[in-house]
Amino acid sequence: MKLRIMIPTVALLFLVGCQNEPTTSQNETNSSTNSEVSSSTVEESQASSESSLSPEEVKEQEMLAELPDVSTKDWNLILVNNWNPIDETLEIPLEEVADQKEIDARIMEPYESWMNAASQSGYNIFLASSYRSVDRQRANYNNSIQQYINEGYSEEEATKMTEDYIAIPGGSEHHTGLAVDMIDSEWLNSGKGLVPEYDTQESQHWLVDTAADYGFILRFPKNKEEATGIQYESWHFRYVGVENAQFIKKYDLALEEYIELLEKAGKTEDQ
Repeated sequence: MKLRIMIPTVALLFLVGCQNEPTTSQNETNSSTNSEVSSSTVEESQASSESSLSPEEVKEQEMLAELPDVSTKDWNLILVNNWNPIDETLEIPLEEVADQKEIDARIMEPYESWMNAASQSGYNIFLASSYRSVDRQRANYNNSIQQYINEGYSEEEATKMTEDYIAIPGGSEHHTGLAVDMIDSEWLNSGKGLVPEYDTQESQHWLVDTAADYGFILRFPKNKEEATGIQYESWHFRYVGVENAQFIKKYDLALEEYIELLEKAGKTEDQ
């Protein structure tokens, strides 16, 4: 009699256990499904967020992510223009490079390496201008205005025409010792000088193509006049260091735009 009672009990337990197994499996399936849905929702949210950005914003995010580990306080990233005059108490380690022309001693090696490479490539590059004091810039600025006045322009017109290409005293990059004006000697000997049309020459193309390899950029490129405040200058190069120069070249930036990007990224502290 006892045996008959035990068999149904065991069978009942077995059936209950069997019924519990699908429940556990179903819970695992639901959990997995919920996890997949959650992951999919996050991905869709990220995709939606990215798709809501304009092409300009997408590019800016890309640039911010690729910025080199530098700071706007680095000596080679000093920004001098008509809105940011140089601190005239700044001490610059000048060194003579040629014909009583001086540049910052810290860029002597990359500059000479660049010019040696130019010579080996068959280009004889003439250094037209380098470091310039504020007093000398003032003389250049005033002389330019007077020349235009002598040609019949009003003082207002003469000033505007001068400032298209000549920075106001204190606002010239040449005060930093990091800027160089360069043209091919053949171009100069043909009676031409520092004019935009210098970009028709192979030597200028070579300078633009190789500048970043030595830490230089074309400082006042085309279509950047609003950012720089200066018209296109095919002859004016500026040292910023290799990392910075390559980034600026890759993204076709003016120095002002690069500095603004560094500021947005918070790269403004002394290193």
